[in-house]
Amino acid sequence: MSARSTEIRNQERRGNWGGHPGRLSNKHRGDVYMTITKHMLLGSAAALTAIVSAQAADLPVKAKPVEYVKVCSLYGEGFFYIPGSDICLKIGGYVRADYRWNATGGGQPHYTGPGGAQDRSVSPYAMRHRAHFNFDSRTQTAYGTLRTYVAVHVDNVDQGTVTVNPTRAFIQWAGFTFGHTKSFTDGPGTPGDDGFKSLFQNQNISDTGANGTNQIAYTWELGNGMTLNVGADERRTKAIANLSNNVTTVGTNPNTAFGPYQHPTPWINFAVNQAWGRFGVSAVFNKVNATYYNDAALIPAVADTATQQGTSQVAAVLGSGCNGAQPGTSACGHPDDKWGWAVLSGIDIKAPWAGPGDHFGGYFNYGVGAAAYAGGSNLNSPGLFGSSNTVALGVITDGVFVNGGQFELTTTWTAGAGYEHYWLANVSTAVYGNYTQVRYNDNVINSRLFCGNAGASAANQNIRVGTGVACDPGFNYWSVGSVTSWYPVAGFRLAVDVVYARIETAFEGQTVTLSKTTGLRPTGSYIAKDQGILAVSFRAQRSFATGE
Repeated sequence: MSARSTEIRNQERRGNWGGHPGRLSNKHRGDVYMTITKHMLLGSAAALTAIVSAQAADLPVKAKPVEYVKVCSLYGEGFFYIPGSDICLKIGGYVRADYRWNATGGGQPHYTGPGGAQDRSVSPYAMRHRAHFNFDSRTQTAYGTLRTYVAVHVDNVDQGTVTVNPTRAFIQWAGFTFGHTKSFTDGPGTPGDDGFKSLFQNQNISDTGANGTNQIAYTWELGNGMTLNVGADERRTKAIANLSNNVTTVGTNPNTAFGPYQHPTPWINFAVNQAWGRFGVSAVFNKVNATYYNDAALIPAVADTATQQGTSQVAAVLGSGCNGAQPGTSACGHPDDKWGWAVLSGIDIKAPWAGPGDHFGGYFNYGVGAAAYAGGSNLNSPGLFGSSNTVALGVITDGVFVNGGQFELTTTWTAGAGYEHYWLANVSTAVYGNYTQVRYNDNVINSRLFCGNAGASAANQNIRVGTGVACDPGFNYWSVGSVTSWYPVAGFRLAVDVVYARIETAFEGQTVTLSKTTGLRPTGSYIAKDQGILAVSFRAQRSFATGE
């Protein structure tokens, strides 16, 4: 304590301030106030220092520097390194809106199924909206790039039907491809998404681009853009029809008697991708097998007198050799297994002399017992009704048989072509067309199995014709279309597609009796007549960093 402070305190005790008891002189009073103020300021500063020190002790330790995402330039634009790894990742997707008339939400023209009825049970207008996401990861290994790819569709079709579909999920490494992806046998030169970009579900091309297929494959790089690919895909088939049963209904694929899935479908493919364009050719081998015969007795030839057109003969059908055993079980026989086959080819040629981005091409497919390849992945049995009680009908199968008999394989072939021209850098028009034949051999036609029931009586079959009329369920399907696309900005597409599809039936001009129909069409007699249908589709799509 200072001497001055001690003096003041002693004076306080004595009660003597400035020589006067109980009073403080003006001079001494000022000194006291200044001393008190100084002590208060020093105390406040000490308290503030203590508080700040305490708060500073509670502050977190300085954070480590942030590891920013780095661009990966090894595999093109859009890839980045996953932090803490050497894996490069690209995220992409698109949003798509489709609006259709005379087609399903999925894009199939109304030539088959419920839509083919063309009555008041059919809604000509349909919509589909899709959110698509894809993830592409890649990293380098001693055996080359290790790649995984995942893509998912989330579709909302028509009036709220929502589906989630993983369209891609595959691994590529050291030349191998494992998983679910587009088949290597899909060729160029088609109206598909990697060809002339039609907005419709293409009926008569061998195509797995939309939804993919399960597969395993190996690729040899031959150099100069050429590859040799071998592998096996998930089985892709049309029906195997046991015509001893009632299996045919107009506009519907027959009930199938396909046997066990013994192994995937093997194939071999040669592909070229060079500066001038692309070419591909594939051979596919399709196993055709059935379950067991389901009728033990021999069916004799019978007279068909129930038709409105007269009397016709239904051929005899061999017995199955079950010898009284339970039909349809392992005690009965079955047709011998057969191999169907198809050859698929396509070409797409760039045409810069006609305009930047222009290209043209075509494809040709032929097969026996492999209608899903040579005829088309999405082609169905037609049943297109028209005015004045007319109908265009036919049946597509991989093959047919009857109890006690062997397979009769179906022959199909398809040809198509297209050309795309760019009017401007962001406006193009593509025209395309294709033609398919579905043919049955003379054994099937002359036995009249499709026009009578080979298991009991002809009255139970759904398609009937009269005396002297060839019972030929074959047909031709062809279509022509044009799609115009506008890209206002990169990745944003507005497009309109118009297609005309036509069914040419082998029953042309004949009266057929239908005991089962589609939609609200009545049963009874119809005139078989070639029919066509016009369909329109509009699409808006915004894509970002998407690819495969």
